[in-house]
Amino acid sequence: MKLVIREYLASLRERGELDAVLPDLLTELGFTVYSRPARGTRQYGVDVAAVGTGRDGVQRVHLFSVKSGNLDRTEWNTASPQSLRPSLDEILDHYIASRIPPEYAALPIAICLTFGGAIDEQVRAEVTGYMNRNTTERISYEEWNGDRLADVILDGILREGLLPPPLRSHLRKSVAMVEEPDIALDHFGRLLRALTDAPGATPAARLSQARMINICLWIMFVWAREANNVEAPYRASERAQLEVWHLLKADVAHSNRVAEAAGIVINELFELHFAIWDELFETKILPHSNVRHALSSAVGSHAALDVNLKLFELVGRLSLRGLWLVWQLAPPNGPVVLNNDFLQTLPAMIVETTKATTERIDGLCAQLIQIVSNNRALLSPIGDWQAIDIGLAFTLLACRPGAHGAIDEWVEELAKRSIFAFNVHGRYPVTSLSYWDLVDHPSERSEEYRQSSTEGSILYPMLAQWAAARGKQELFDELAAFKAKSLGHCTFQTWLPDEDSEENLYLGRDNHGAALTGIPVTTGTRDALDFVLEEVASNPHYDALSAVRLGHWPIVLMACRCHRLPVPPQVWRDLLPAIRPRSTDAPPPSGDGAC
Repeated sequence: MKLVIREYLASLRERGELDAVLPDLLTELGFTVYSRPARGTRQYGVDVAAVGTGRDGVQRVHLFSVKSGNLDRTEWNTASPQSLRPSLDEILDHYIASRIPPEYAALPIAICLTFGGAIDEQVRAEVTGYMNRNTTERISYEEWNGDRLADVILDGILREGLLPPPLRSHLRKSVAMVEEPDIALDHFGRLLRALTDAPGATPAARLSQARMINICLWIMFVWAREANNVEAPYRASERAQLEVWHLLKADVAHSNRVAEAAGIVINELFELHFAIWDELFETKILPHSNVRHALSSAVGSHAALDVNLKLFELVGRLSLRGLWLVWQLAPPNGPVVLNNDFLQTLPAMIVETTKATTERIDGLCAQLIQIVSNNRALLSPIGDWQAIDIGLAFTLLACRPGAHGAIDEWVEELAKRSIFAFNVHGRYPVTSLSYWDLVDHPSERSEEYRQSSTEGSILYPMLAQWAAARGKQELFDELAAFKAKSLGHCTFQTWLPDEDSEENLYLGRDNHGAALTGIPVTTGTRDALDFVLEEVASNPHYDALSAVRLGHWPIVLMACRCHRLPVPPQVWRDLLPAIRPRSTDAPPPSGDGAC
């Protein structure tokens, strides 16, 4: 186990990785961390600062200067301000004199050289000489290398009492099998369940469990990155976020230091998830979004079904990341159209942040549109439940006025192709979740088979709602005529959370929520939209969910995507009434244009 952790530490990057993990390790050792890594502010050589008792039993201020990997001559002392020796000089010249809080000013100081690997023998003498020359009665130096950090992890977060041998085995197996994502996720899931099935009795105990999950996910991610396959940690990170939210949601609801500590841990886990997303999407997927059939070909399967399933899953993941960016600007209870009028209501002090976030949202919308345009499988869903990923994509596109035209074209293509496939006994959307049922579909060209495969639908009523919201009456009427002629047996429905959802949604347990059935789609009306909006206006259970109540509504969408539940229509209550076409609508984002 120590070898696994040492390799993980040596592979951590300096910024946003090793310095992000270190505060949790110190907290578990009983240190009080009073300064964490920050961007945009000068830190005078100190990445992390904490007060705690050292190995000799003396309480000190510990000042950590963090570097990645091994400490070689380049990392030790060059003209670059990123080298370690200039950072140590800054600590002596500036930090100690002016940056230590007054309550700790009388304590002795330990300057900690921190790196995930080891000191190269070529610079060992120089490092030792530097530390000896600058050691005083008050100031001492400590070497926190990969070996020591591995011991900290094993003796702190992963100590025997918290992570017994069977769980360590699951961690090792999830790391070893990162190139087989299903197997790796199975072992990581068992680890998660074992860690969270018995939540700690105190906030401190629950925080320790959450930090352990964070460290285990970091270990898995770094190994997967080395193997150039981060699919397993991506899926594991979604599960981990939902588990940790369920574990800490009661603590976050308080307004004290417990809530602050819980918020920090949750934020660290979200940032790790986004780092994994970036590694997967920014590096491997999005650069090919504007190339015809590039992503379809990259699926690596000759089966059209595999391409179809993978592409819709990709759309859901991409859309959810965009909605986390929307969350940074939107109200606490759900997404809205981020038009100029709304953006001007945001505080002027964050105008640059708002502009950067908006530009990134527009970039993701444009890339999503390109992906749909260049991969035609995304116009022909084979599973009715793929409405979940489509719904997330519509939600993202609806948040920016310039992307509304793409919704129109995509809705129309989805509806027309699905209707045509049904009429000719082709690969129309079916309710089955079984891969082998989908492989054989359509196994018969009979009316009985069609009816048994389409007993219910969340896709068609959702398309009807968006068509109505966008004023596409002709398309709405086409869906209504199709329902009247061919889907009289089919229950048009969607899903709503109920009073049991709070305890079951995030963990993916069954038997919660309520089905809203009998959604009408009638020619010459927009009754599907009116019916759903009227229902959500009187349903209080979505707003009672802790993720919504505490202003983190994308967690609900993540739970729905992971556990294959339809997007609750309450998410759209502010979007659907606001996206009706106007003559002032902006053009689509730059890219291939519409779908």
